[in-house]
Amino acid sequence: MLRFPFIIIPFFLLFFSCSIADLRPPSLSSDRVDPELKKKGLTFVTSPTIKELTPGDWKDYKQVQFVVKDVWHSKFVRFFTPIKESEQRMRVYLDFEANAMQVEFLGGEKKGLIYGLDKKETYYIAADTGKVFMGDDEVRIYLESLRLYLTLPWRLKEFPIIQYAGPTKKLNQNYEVVYFTSVQLNANPDTDQYVGYFETTSGALEWMEFTYRELFSFYRGVLKYGFYESWNGKQYPRRITILDTFEDPDFVHEIRIEKIEIPEKPMEEVDKVLELQDPGK
Repeated sequence: MLRFPFIIIPFFLLFFSCSIADLRPPSLSSDRVDPELKKKGLTFVTSPTIKELTPGDWKDYKQVQFVVKDVWHSKFVRFFTPIKESEQRMRVYLDFEANAMQVEFLGGEKKGLIYGLDKKETYYIAADTGKVFMGDDEVRIYLESLRLYLTLPWRLKEFPIIQYAGPTKKLNQNYEVVYFTSVQLNANPDTDQYVGYFETTSGALEWMEFTYRELFSFYRGVLKYGFYESWNGKQYPRRITILDTFEDPDFVHEIRIEKIEIPEKPMEEVDKVLELQDPGK
């Protein structure tokens, strides 16, 4: 990704502030939601050729815990997050019942520190302070985006607007394209859009174009889901790569999932740091 001098960032943001990224595929030119296109789109989400790729439901698990390595190749984007190291191992605890999450740093200068999100309220837990609410939007947006990237493959069927957009070819691979959003079909400044690319032969979700309106209305990025492995009888991607475009030779951000598990109890009640050997991924 291009590295912009920070002095021009305000001009960069001002230039794009009035534009809204629109991911709606050209085949969906009407403002009307087509029930038949929704039905067909849902078949690619819920009925893949490889049955183990059929999405589960996170709410069935109530809480889920990931151990991940968070890898950054863009210093520019990382500047807008609370992550200060290019590689950071962490434990991510998601509570779907309480709409809450925690991230514990497993190494580096923040080792043992926990960032938490209780609905929209952010806090941290440190050995010398205990739990302190901080109202930090930078932390909140980072945590919410991390949760989104980790859980999105199983959340697609929940979108109120789902429309099949036809077949396409990307990077010499055939895909079925499905569009996801809420509120209304066309772009608006308060609602994000997603375009999923399902590999024709297996039915696997391999690519996802997305917007992030709260961050920048003009922003559009690409998620690459890969390295599918078995977990609880389902196939789930173990690598989530964030790029600017499909063709980018290098990534902005990558989440490498080392472990997915059902926690025995909330993170605040367990030992501060798991003694996990770094697999060197």
